[in-house]
Amino acid sequence: MTFKIISEIGINHNGDFRLIEELIRQSAVGGADFAKFQLYDSVRVFGDDSRARNEFTYEQVSNILSICNAYEIEFFASVFDEEKLEWCLDLDVNFFKIASRTVTKEPELCRQIIKTGLPTFASLGFWEGDDLPFDKPNVLYLNCVSRYPTSINDQPDAIHRKYGYPVVGLSDHSYGIANCLQHIAHGALYVEKHFTLDKSMPGNDHIGSMNLEELKQLRDVGDQIHIASKQSGEFR
Repeated sequence: MTFKIISEIGINHNGDFRLIEELIRQSAVGGADFAKFQLYDSVRVFGDDSRARNEFTYEQVSNILSICNAYEIEFFASVFDEEKLEWCLDLDVNFFKIASRTVTKEPELCRQIIKTGLPTFASLGFWEGDDLPFDKPNVLYLNCVSRYPTSINDQPDAIHRKYGYPVVGLSDHSYGIANCLQHIAHGALYVEKHFTLDKSMPGNDHIGSMNLEELKQLRDVGDQIHIASKQSGEFR
Protein backbone atom coordinates (compact mmCIF):
# COMPACT_ATOMS: atom_id res chain seq x y z
CA MET A 1 0.00 0.00 0.00
CA THR A 2 1.05 3.61 -0.52
CA PHE A 3 1.35 5.78 2.54
CA LYS A 4 -1.68 7.82 3.60
CA ILE A 5 -1.88 11.48 4.58
CA ILE A 6 -4.22 12.59 7.35
CA SER A 7 -4.97 16.30 7.06
CA GLU A 8 -5.61 17.29 10.67
CA ILE A 9 -8.04 20.17 10.35
CA GLY A 10 -8.67 19.85 14.06
CA ILE A 11 -9.56 23.28 15.42
CA ASN A 12 -7.85 25.30 12.65
CA HIS A 13 -11.25 26.62 11.60
CA ASN A 14 -10.84 28.84 14.71
CA GLY A 15 -14.53 28.54 15.43
CA ASP A 16 -15.48 30.04 12.06
CA PHE A 17 -17.49 27.30 10.40
CA ARG A 18 -17.39 29.18 7.09
CA LEU A 19 -13.75 28.11 6.76
CA ILE A 20 -14.43 24.42 7.09
CA GLU A 21 -15.39 23.69 3.49
CA GLU A 22 -12.28 25.48 2.19
CA LEU A 23 -10.07 23.52 4.62
CA ILE A 24 -11.64 20.29 3.37
CA ARG A 25 -11.44 21.35 -0.28
CA GLN A 26 -7.78 22.29 -0.11
CA SER A 27 -6.98 19.09 1.79
CA ALA A 28 -8.52 17.10 -1.06
CA VAL A 29 -6.84 19.19 -3.77
CA GLY A 30 -3.47 18.77 -2.04
CA GLY A 31 -3.76 14.99 -2.07
CA ALA A 32 -4.70 14.14 1.51
CA ASP A 33 -6.56 10.88 2.05
CA PHE A 34 -8.33 11.89 5.26
CA ALA A 35 -9.73 15.08 6.78
CA LYS A 36 -9.73 14.79 10.56
CA PHE A 37 -11.53 16.90 13.13
CA GLN A 38 -11.66 17.11 16.93
CA LEU A 39 -14.99 16.56 18.65
CA TYR A 40 -15.04 17.62 22.28
CA ASP A 41 -16.83 19.43 25.06
CA SER A 42 -14.57 22.25 26.27
CA VAL A 43 -15.64 22.02 29.91
CA ARG A 44 -15.07 18.28 30.12
CA VAL A 45 -11.67 18.32 28.39
CA PHE A 46 -10.21 21.63 29.57
CA GLY A 47 -12.23 22.38 32.70
CA ASP A 48 -13.78 25.58 31.34
CA ASP A 49 -15.48 26.98 28.25
CA SER A 50 -12.32 28.63 26.88
CA ARG A 51 -12.49 26.54 23.71
CA ALA A 52 -16.24 26.31 23.37
CA ARG A 53 -16.08 28.16 20.06
CA ASN A 54 -14.46 25.05 18.53
CA GLU A 55 -17.31 22.74 19.52
CA PHE A 56 -19.71 21.22 16.98
CA THR A 57 -23.32 20.15 17.14
CA TYR A 58 -24.40 16.80 15.74
CA GLU A 59 -25.94 18.57 12.75
CA GLN A 60 -22.69 20.39 12.01
CA VAL A 61 -20.71 17.13 12.15
CA SER A 62 -23.21 15.54 9.77
CA ASN A 63 -22.77 18.49 7.40
CA ILE A 64 -18.96 18.24 7.61
CA LEU A 65 -19.20 14.56 6.71
CA SER A 66 -21.33 15.43 3.68
CA ILE A 67 -18.78 18.03 2.56
CA CYS A 68 -15.97 15.48 2.87
CA ASN A 69 -17.97 13.01 0.80
CA ALA A 70 -18.55 15.67 -1.88
CA TYR A 71 -14.79 16.27 -2.17
CA GLU A 72 -14.06 12.52 -1.98
CA ILE A 73 -11.91 12.69 1.13
CA GLU A 74 -12.47 10.41 4.13
CA PHE A 75 -13.83 12.02 7.30
CA PHE A 76 -12.90 10.89 10.75
CA ALA A 77 -12.35 12.45 14.14
CA SER A 78 -10.72 12.39 17.52
CA VAL A 79 -13.61 11.83 19.93
CA PHE A 80 -13.19 13.10 23.48
CA ASP A 81 -16.38 11.84 25.12
CA GLU A 82 -19.02 9.15 24.82
CA GLU A 83 -21.58 11.43 23.19
CA LYS A 84 -19.24 12.25 20.28
CA LEU A 85 -18.48 8.55 19.93
CA GLU A 86 -22.19 7.85 19.55
CA TRP A 87 -22.49 10.64 16.97
CA CYS A 88 -19.78 9.09 14.83
CA LEU A 89 -21.26 5.61 15.11
CA ASP A 90 -24.64 6.98 14.06
CA LEU A 91 -22.98 8.65 11.06
CA ASP A 92 -21.25 5.37 10.06
CA VAL A 93 -17.66 6.62 10.19
CA ASN A 94 -14.97 4.12 9.23
CA PHE A 95 -12.13 5.19 11.55
CA PHE A 96 -11.50 6.70 14.95
CA LYS A 97 -8.63 8.62 16.53
CA ILE A 98 -7.64 8.57 20.20
CA ALA A 99 -5.67 11.69 21.09
CA SER A 100 -2.58 11.51 23.31
CA ARG A 101 -4.37 13.03 26.30
CA THR A 102 -7.27 10.59 25.94
CA VAL A 103 -4.87 7.61 25.91
CA THR A 104 -3.61 8.55 29.38
CA LYS A 105 -6.64 10.27 30.96
CA GLU A 106 -9.74 8.45 29.66
CA PRO A 107 -9.23 4.67 29.83
CA GLU A 108 -12.95 3.86 29.82
CA LEU A 109 -13.59 6.02 26.75
CA CYS A 110 -10.62 4.36 25.03
CA ARG A 111 -12.09 0.96 25.82
CA GLN A 112 -15.43 1.95 24.30
CA ILE A 113 -13.82 3.32 21.14
CA ILE A 114 -11.66 0.24 20.65
CA LYS A 115 -14.62 -2.04 21.34
CA THR A 116 -16.32 -0.76 18.17
CA GLY A 117 -13.80 -2.86 16.24
CA LEU A 118 -13.18 -0.04 13.77
CA PRO A 119 -9.59 0.87 12.87
CA THR A 120 -8.46 3.25 15.59
CA PHE A 121 -5.36 5.43 15.52
CA ALA A 122 -3.83 6.33 18.88
CA SER A 123 -1.16 8.97 19.43
CA LEU A 124 1.67 8.21 21.84
CA GLY A 125 2.58 11.78 22.76
CA PHE A 126 1.88 11.40 26.49
CA TRP A 127 2.61 7.69 26.73
CA GLU A 128 5.66 6.73 28.80
CA GLY A 129 5.11 3.00 29.26
CA ASP A 130 7.51 0.29 28.22
CA ASP A 131 4.70 -1.45 26.36
CA LEU A 132 1.97 -0.09 24.14
CA PRO A 133 -1.22 0.89 26.00
CA PHE A 134 -3.74 -1.32 24.18
CA ASP A 135 -3.10 -4.84 22.95
CA LYS A 136 -5.89 -4.89 20.39
CA PRO A 137 -5.54 -5.68 16.67
CA ASN A 138 -7.64 -2.72 15.49
CA VAL A 139 -5.41 -0.13 17.25
CA LEU A 140 -2.70 1.52 15.13
CA TYR A 141 -0.19 3.79 16.84
CA LEU A 142 1.30 7.10 15.76
CA ASN A 143 4.59 8.53 17.01
CA CYS A 144 3.92 11.97 18.48
CA VAL A 145 5.39 14.86 20.46
CA SER A 146 2.50 16.67 22.15
CA ARG A 147 3.73 20.24 21.91
CA TYR A 148 2.48 22.87 19.47
CA PRO A 149 4.66 23.52 17.59
CA THR A 150 7.80 21.45 18.11
CA SER A 151 11.27 21.97 16.73
CA ILE A 152 12.76 19.33 14.47
CA ASN A 153 15.45 19.04 17.16
CA ASP A 154 12.83 17.97 19.71
CA GLN A 155 11.80 14.86 17.81
CA PRO A 156 12.63 11.52 19.49
CA ASP A 157 13.99 8.47 17.77
CA ALA A 158 11.27 6.90 15.67
CA ILE A 159 9.12 5.06 18.19
CA HIS A 160 8.44 2.19 15.82
CA ARG A 161 12.07 1.15 16.38
CA LYS A 162 11.26 0.63 20.06
CA TYR A 163 7.82 -0.93 19.79
CA GLY A 164 7.70 -2.28 16.22
CA TYR A 165 4.36 -2.88 14.55
CA PRO A 166 1.61 -1.71 15.20
CA VAL A 167 3.26 1.73 15.30
CA VAL A 168 2.47 2.70 11.72
CA GLY A 169 3.30 6.36 11.44
CA LEU A 170 3.49 9.87 12.82
CA SER A 171 1.24 12.55 14.24
CA ASP A 172 3.37 15.61 13.59
CA HIS A 173 3.37 19.09 15.13
CA SER A 174 6.79 20.30 13.95
CA TYR A 175 7.66 23.15 11.62
CA GLY A 176 7.62 22.16 7.95
CA ILE A 177 7.37 18.64 6.54
CA ALA A 178 10.94 17.34 7.06
CA ASN A 179 9.98 15.23 10.06
CA CYS A 180 7.11 13.69 8.10
CA LEU A 181 9.42 12.78 5.23
CA GLN A 182 11.96 11.28 7.65
CA HIS A 183 9.30 8.99 9.08
CA ILE A 184 8.10 7.98 5.61
CA ALA A 185 11.69 7.03 4.76
CA HIS A 186 11.69 4.77 7.85
CA GLY A 187 8.44 3.05 6.89
CA ALA A 188 5.59 5.24 8.12
CA LEU A 189 2.37 4.21 6.42
CA TYR A 190 0.31 7.09 7.84
CA VAL A 191 1.33 10.69 8.42
CA GLU A 192 -1.02 13.01 10.28
CA LYS A 193 -0.25 16.74 10.22
CA HIS A 194 -2.28 19.83 11.03
CA PHE A 195 -3.48 21.77 8.00
CA THR A 196 -4.13 25.50 7.75
CA LEU A 197 -5.19 28.08 5.22
CA ASP A 198 -2.82 30.66 6.72
CA LYS A 199 0.02 30.07 9.21
CA SER A 200 -0.31 33.63 10.53
CA MET A 201 -3.82 33.00 11.87
CA PRO A 202 -4.19 33.16 15.68
CA GLY A 203 -3.96 29.90 17.59
CA ASN A 204 -1.14 27.57 18.62
CA ASP A 205 -1.72 24.99 15.90
CA HIS A 206 -1.36 27.14 12.77
CA ILE A 207 2.39 27.83 12.78
CA GLY A 208 3.22 24.13 13.02
CA SER A 209 0.67 23.19 10.38
CA MET A 210 1.21 22.55 6.69
CA ASN A 211 -0.34 24.76 4.04
CA LEU A 212 -1.54 23.69 0.60
CA GLU A 213 1.89 23.97 -1.02
CA GLU A 214 3.50 21.84 1.70
CA LEU A 215 0.71 19.29 1.50
CA LYS A 216 1.30 18.92 -2.24
CA GLN A 217 5.03 18.50 -1.60
CA LEU A 218 4.34 15.90 1.09
CA ARG A 219 2.14 13.97 -1.33
CA ASP A 220 4.61 14.12 -4.22
CA VAL A 221 7.94 13.69 -2.41
CA GLY A 222 6.47 11.35 0.18
CA ASP A 223 5.17 9.03 -2.53
CA GLN A 224 8.60 8.97 -4.16
CA ILE A 225 10.38 8.23 -0.88
CA HIS A 226 7.86 5.53 -0.01
CA ILE A 227 8.33 3.80 -3.39
CA ALA A 228 12.12 4.04 -3.22
CA SER A 229 12.26 2.70 0.34
CA LYS A 230 9.88 -0.11 -0.54
CA GLN A 231 11.94 -1.14 -3.55
CA SER A 232 15.14 -1.11 -1.49
CA GLY A 233 13.60 -3.42 1.09
CA GLU A 234 13.91 -0.84 3.87
CA PHE A 235 10.57 -1.77 5.39
CA ARG A 236 7.65 -4.17 5.08
